[in-house]
Amino acid sequence: MASFGKSVIFTLLVLGFFVYVCFYVTGLSGGSGGGEAKGVNPEAGEQIFWGDGQCSTCHSIGSQGSATRGPNQEGLAAKAEERAKERGLSSGLEYLIESIVTPGEYVVQGFDNIMPKVYEAPILLGREQIMAVLSYLQTLGGDADIAAINKFKDKIPEASKKKVIPFVPPIEVDPAEGEKIFFDDTREVTCSKCHMVGGKGAKVGPDLTGIGAVQTPQYLIESILKPSQVIVNGFETMYLITTDGMAYNGIVQSQTEEEVVLLVDEEGEIAEYVFYPDEIEQMQKQDISIMPGNFGDLLTTKEFYGILSYLLSLK
Repeated sequence: MASFGKSVIFTLLVLGFFVYVCFYVTGLSGGSGGGEAKGVNPEAGEQIFWGDGQCSTCHSIGSQGSATRGPNQEGLAAKAEERAKERGLSSGLEYLIESIVTPGEYVVQGFDNIMPKVYEAPILLGREQIMAVLSYLQTLGGDADIAAINKFKDKIPEASKKKVIPFVPPIEVDPAEGEKIFFDDTREVTCSKCHMVGGKGAKVGPDLTGIGAVQTPQYLIESILKPSQVIVNGFETMYLITTDGMAYNGIVQSQTEEEVVLLVDEEGEIAEYVFYPDEIEQMQKQDISIMPGNFGDLLTTKEFYGILSYLLSLK
């Protein structure tokens, strides 16, 4: 394990030195598909939202999509106007621009400050693409106003031209081997018992479909080795004590006035428990992730970087 630890530390140091670290520009989410709508219009913006912009990796719109990392964008036009008033901004459009250009300025209550700047790596949207997305977002409960968007053009950055440094693991690994490990249910800890990719796996933890298109290697390394450092909203561990004194730690799968369904890790297997209100003495969120924090002991160096390369390939 000493060599594993040294490899990881070396990787983190390199990643810390390079602020913008990701895969080669070719194959990034800014893709090269043909036949797409062009220009600043809702049609182009919709294609970018569900495609190159990777917005749907974190956001759903009504019942379309299943992403939960960010707020559901149904009725966004009205919500944007309300938040603009809260923030003293001139309009819902200015709020939308702020949300994309400087996403950390205002984070919707109940969500985490994890939205990337889409004009930087690894997404690298250009100014016109961002403006197209804005016109599409305006149609979610309102009307597109291209003229108004053009007035804010200078506040929208172009895609970053900073040199993109390719991520190279310290040892040779194959993403396909990492995928096998991810879904191998014979292992002591299996990633797919908690995480879903492309509809395969379980929804105990965050869905990782498309994660390589929106997050850097450094983020994923820290998420694997230090899972309690940043816990995605909605996946916090809940400490529940029953009226007969039994204690449980798990993730709330669902909670209604009639029942609470808790997913509990029992020696690598996820068990589902249903509790009724009269059975619950206390419930409290914890700062510890249900995800094991000892992957450094459970994986070899090659297995770790194999999984990492697989996750980074998910675009």
